[in-house]
Amino acid sequence: MSLKLRTFCLAGTATIFVALPSTYALAAGTGACTGVSQLAIVSASDDGTFDDIYAPEFAIDGEFGPSSRWSSLGEGKQLVLDLGEPQTVSEVGLAWYKGNERTSSFTLEASNDGENWMPLMDRTESAGKSEAVEKYSFDATEARYVRVTGMGNSASGWNSLYEAQVFGCGSGEIAATGDGSGEVKEADVSAYGLRTDVPPSENFDLTHWKLTLPADRDNDGKVDEIEEEELQGWSDPRFFYTDPATGGMVFRTAPDGKTTSGSHYTRSELREMIRGGDKSIATRVDDGTPNKNNWVFSTAPEEAQALAGGVDGTMTATLAVNHVTRTGESGKIGRVIIGQIHAMDDEPIRLYYRKLPTNKYGSIYFAHEPVGGDDDLVNVIGDRGSDIDNPADGIALDEVFSYEIKVTSEEKDGELHPILNVSITRDDGTVVKAEPYDMFESGYSTDKDFMYFKAGAYSQNNSITWPDDFDQVTFYALDVTHGE
Repeated sequence: MSLKLRTFCLAGTATIFVALPSTYALAAGTGACTGVSQLAIVSASDDGTFDDIYAPEFAIDGEFGPSSRWSSLGEGKQLVLDLGEPQTVSEVGLAWYKGNERTSSFTLEASNDGENWMPLMDRTESAGKSEAVEKYSFDATEARYVRVTGMGNSASGWNSLYEAQVFGCGSGEIAATGDGSGEVKEADVSAYGLRTDVPPSENFDLTHWKLTLPADRDNDGKVDEIEEEELQGWSDPRFFYTDPATGGMVFRTAPDGKTTSGSHYTRSELREMIRGGDKSIATRVDDGTPNKNNWVFSTAPEEAQALAGGVDGTMTATLAVNHVTRTGESGKIGRVIIGQIHAMDDEPIRLYYRKLPTNKYGSIYFAHEPVGGDDDLVNVIGDRGSDIDNPADGIALDEVFSYEIKVTSEEKDGELHPILNVSITRDDGTVVKAEPYDMFESGYSTDKDFMYFKAGAYSQNNSITWPDDFDQVTFYALDVTHGE
């Protein structure tokens, strides 16, 4: 059999050269197919392991009800669509079961003989916004068969389609059978662009975070931690869930709940995990040696930078503090930490929000803790005191604002100094920047320390009980970046 050399350039990959049978003729570009129409699908098939009654033929019957779908469990399950004879195909439409609640991953391939396959689309994710047909376009290609390979969805390993449609031109052109809109459900999207009907991991990329809770649900004497993989699709109605009105990611903490071994305060808080679920990389190295799950300052020795998962870092968040404690000891009332950089033992920054019960507005300040030293406290908006007057420029409960915590380096007198930058952006766009904080004397620029970001609600009042009082923070955006 003679072969032709075909070149594929897939998004985000290198160019791939594939030898194909000479019978594998391809359309001469998109100009070969004008006036794209829906094409008839003669049959649909899989490997026979479909679930219950949800057989392949239901994916091409033109119906969108839950009882008329193809469903098969497991990564790599395939649905093969037969057009009867070669046609020019340029688009595939897929209507995903529960497509308004979750995203589904898949690839698309084409074949003329059902044996030799060429890629049309590399691994792709559905939008997760609707159960109606979602169309995916590619270069016009001559093919009799189109194959959809399912990779599961964001909530489970199921691959489930209401309908599959193929578009292009050829002898199989038919009148459009409809995209199912009006018959199926659309996602409930809030004013923040977040869905209100899904767990937090479907609104936020949480693949590089784990969650610490103020609870010990399995009674093992340890605080509960939800690791990266388990966190996908996970929520808890008490401490970590999606706000039903805004779609925000809610952190709530019980002040008298379970604490981690190194703290007297409870938290519902994310901990950065650069490893992204790769358990071959340890969470941390106890002697302080950096590893690929944590990051270091650019002022650390070069060997430490080479071992680390990143160098310097920026965390940005958009959030609102909904509730702070109103009772308890005067020095602890109304305090909650909303963002941190944590080192091996100490904390280069803890960013606080504090509102006293008698005040309308709250203040924002941060603490910088040198290695083995006492906190240096810096006011950013208002004052941190326990008996202050209402800060006129303060931030009210439920007011949406953003923060940025950023570590860079700056050369001074021939030496690099690590610099901590903190800024707050108000809901009216006003930016308040703290004076850049020089951490040169803080002891973090060594080969035996490492960093990770934290975000959420870390209560600073342990003198009260749940549910009489609590702290709650809702995030609408959260992002972390690092240099290499």
